[in-house]
Amino acid sequence: MGIFDNAGVFTTYHARLRFRDRLMGGVPKDPKVIEAWIRTKAMITDTEELQRMVFQTLIEMGADVTPDMSYEEMVTVSEQVAAIKQSVGFKVGEQGLYLESRVVKAMLKEVTNILYAGDRWGKTKKGPKSFVAERVFVNPDKIWLGVDDPTGVHLFVGHPSGPRGPQSNLTYYEYVERPEIEFDVIVAQDAVDDDHWPEMWQLGQENGLGALRSQGFGRFDIEEWEQVDTRALRAIA
Repeated sequence: MGIFDNAGVFTTYHARLRFRDRLMGGVPKDPKVIEAWIRTKAMITDTEELQRMVFQTLIEMGADVTPDMSYEEMVTVSEQVAAIKQSVGFKVGEQGLYLESRVVKAMLKEVTNILYAGDRWGKTKKGPKSFVAERVFVNPDKIWLGVDDPTGVHLFVGHPSGPRGPQSNLTYYEYVERPEIEFDVIVAQDAVDDDHWPEMWQLGQENGLGALRSQGFGRFDIEEWEQVDTRALRAIA
C-alpha cells in the first residue's frame, strides 16, 4: 500500500461475472509460440529479454523449469507439459488458474472504441479508447477462476489464408466450464460517465473474454456492478 492511497483519486467498482459456457485459455505453451506471442503483445525484440519472459511464462503455466536451463531444455519441458505442441491454456498461481487483469482492461478498451469511436471525452477531448486506457484500471493482477485444473480441452480447426493459399491447422484450447470471477475496476476521478458503463458492459457480455471469442466462446453475464467505498473499508480494517 502506498502512502497516498487515501488521496481519493480513484473510485472503485466491484464486478462479478459468470460465464455462460466455456472460457477458453489463450496463453501458448510452446516456447517458440510463446516467443511470437510476447513479440506481438509486448513488442519486445531483445533476445535475452524474450527468453527471460518465455521462462517466466512457462513458470506461470506450471512447467518445471529452472533459471539455469538452456532454451532447448525449456522447449523439451514445455512439450511434456503441453502434451500436444499446438496447445494454449491458462496461467497457474497459488490459487489455481487465473486470467490476467490486462484481459479485462483490453475488453473495456475494445468495447469503448466500438461504441464511442469518433467522440471526444473529458476536458482534454481525448478519444474514448485512449481516455479509458489512461484512467481505468483492473485489480487484482491475477483474477482467479476458482479451479486448479481446466475442465477439458477443445479442438479447434482453423483455416487461415496466407501466401500459399488456404490452409488448415489444429489447436487445442484448455477451457473452464462456466466459471465465476470477481475483480475491481478503479477509475481516476470517476471520469467515465455513468450512462456509459451499462452500454459498455452489455456489449462486453456479447463480445466475451478469453480466446476464440469469434466462435462465440467467453460470453458472460455481469451479475454485480457496485461502487465500493474504499475509504470506509480501510477505516473498518
